[in-house]
Amino acid sequence: MTAVPGPKISMADRRSRDDEKRMELTEHLAELRQRIITSILYLVVGAIIAYQFFTPLYGLLYRPLAKEMRLRDATQARTLASQDITLLDPNSISNPPTQAQVQQLTREMQWLIEHPGSGHTVTIAFRNFHEPFLVRVKISVIYGFILVSPLVLWQLALFIAPALTPQERRPLRMLLPISVLLLICGVLVAYFTMFYAMHWFLSYLDDFPQPSVLIQDPNDYILFFVKMIAAFGIAFQLPVVLMGGAFLGFITSEGLIKHWRWGIMIAALGALFTPSNDIFSMLLMAIPLLILYGGSIVLVRWVERMKARHRPEPG
Repeated sequence: MTAVPGPKISMADRRSRDDEKRMELTEHLAELRQRIITSILYLVVGAIIAYQFFTPLYGLLYRPLAKEMRLRDATQARTLASQDITLLDPNSISNPPTQAQVQQLTREMQWLIEHPGSGHTVTIAFRNFHEPFLVRVKISVIYGFILVSPLVLWQLALFIAPALTPQERRPLRMLLPISVLLLICGVLVAYFTMFYAMHWFLSYLDDFPQPSVLIQDPNDYILFFVKMIAAFGIAFQLPVVLMGGAFLGFITSEGLIKHWRWGIMIAALGALFTPSNDIFSMLLMAIPLLILYGGSIVLVRWVERMKARHRPEPG
């Protein structure tokens, strides 16, 4: 039996198909560039808005360290007030001073040497003249990104959505708000964790000869703060990752229950990689991860039921 030759594809048709593929790639790249430019413009506008409200925004960022500074100052002031010392009134000193006045002044000088002062044990210091402006710009960009992050995520969704089928878009519409909500929860937990982290770190100042003073670089403080927020924000995306795996068929609720030890392992690793590495911060990371793992089992089971409802019945 002789095989029937298929239709021949001319060179012109091949060139036409290659041109169409090239045009599709060019159009996708042009759209990607447009989405990136739009997101950058959003970030610039958000940073400008945050720049105008720098004082209250910086106060919010600086509050964990400021609170610990006030507590340490109050403790030091109470310690000095408990000392039994009466300062000599300068107006009462005769000229020349009497022997009793000289002895009193000597005791006061000795007391001042042993108790050098009740000033701040922690202070913010800039090493270069341009750093205050750069710190203000850096903080404005951070707050600006937080402000416009929903718009940036929306641009990303608009770029990805045309390549997805209606069935694939359904989990995207559901996972996106859950991801944003968990991100907000992670940022809030990170913020309140900073108060415990500052107390734990600054408590080690008491282990050194007094008065020990911390001269804090604001750039390092901001970097540490951002690391804490990023660590908690990413860790709180655990349910989104597990639900996405359930939509793709990689993860089941029975598997999560069977391998519950993985939940403990994830919580332990999350606590281990907490930037502050103090016991309170590690617990505040590990306990929510255990709760999120347990909640993910319920969410994955819900995904499985939803997939079962939308699964086409066999003919």
